[in-house]
Amino acid sequence: MNKFLVFLIGFVIIFSSCEKERAQFDNNFSTGIFVVNQGVFQSGTGTITYRNEANDILINDLFATQNNGKVLGNIAQSMIKFDNKYFIAVNNAAKIQVVNASDFKIIGEIPIELPRYFATDGTKLYVTSYNTDLASGKINEVDTKNLTISSSINVSNLPENLLLTGDKLYVTLVSPFGQSSQDVLVVDTKSNQISKTINVGDNPNSIAKDKNGDIWVICRGNGFDPINGTLGSLHRLRDDQKVASFTLSNGANGLVVDNDGDRLYFLMDEKVMAHDISDSTFEEESIYDESINDENFDAISYQPSTNRIFLSDVKDYNSVGEILIINPETKSTGRFDSGIAPGFIYFAE
Repeated sequence: MNKFLVFLIGFVIIFSSCEKERAQFDNNFSTGIFVVNQGVFQSGTGTITYRNEANDILINDLFATQNNGKVLGNIAQSMIKFDNKYFIAVNNAAKIQVVNASDFKIIGEIPIELPRYFATDGTKLYVTSYNTDLASGKINEVDTKNLTISSSINVSNLPENLLLTGDKLYVTLVSPFGQSSQDVLVVDTKSNQISKTINVGDNPNSIAKDKNGDIWVICRGNGFDPINGTLGSLHRLRDDQKVASFTLSNGANGLVVDNDGDRLYFLMDEKVMAHDISDSTFEEESIYDESINDENFDAISYQPSTNRIFLSDVKDYNSVGEILIINPETKSTGRFDSGIAPGFIYFAE
């Protein structure tokens, strides 16, 4: 048998094997890594980057790919899986786009002003939204069957990230420009009424729960000027009371907890910082410095199944972004490309 024929047979076998592997996966997006890319502010469209590491598949505009080139809208903010559907908040387009989880094809849309972030316990689904005055907003429950907003709670300031645990929904309130907010709201999900307001620090933006059931809130501080603005802070809540506070730098943001629930990670001073929940002081431990490679992280997420940290590098907000993956124990890293301005990372597992 000549060498060319041997090569051709080998190529066909390898190609057929790869095609078979991909064919088994195609049109099934129920699991995987999803990056919500905001797109160019005002003029662009958001996109969804899909990454399946097991099959080495990367699709950088999944929504358009699965829906005949249809655009998602400006600005894609966040997403969540509920009842075999993905709900995607598209901020400037004033809608929640709903797609089938298995094939990512359009099911419908939910009109809503400036939607932001979701939370679910598997039974109920909530989403925060800003009003167009950019000084107030709403905490909304989503009717996932009829694809409508079933109820809304009006709030002053801007409701941002939220955490649903038991019958309580914790909601951070950030400040409209030139104003101040220091509150976390507690909503009784049985009645959809605010049951308590907890005062923390300036501009609480992210929230997480540790292994003890304590709630942690990170605050950015006021202003974007590290010198003239107020400082950031980290707060521990137990039984809806503030039991510990730590001073951080202005601009601290993003908060995730590891798989064991005893170690926190967040972004501050162009670094990925770590804090053990047992520490009585903040030790300023850094596990990665973005300034070394001239990176510009906008979002942080933690993948429980692999114990890895995912970071979105938005670069200049107009170029193709990148996702950096860090193993916090070994410090090993990996990367893959995303769309423009990746701002949210979601794991469907």
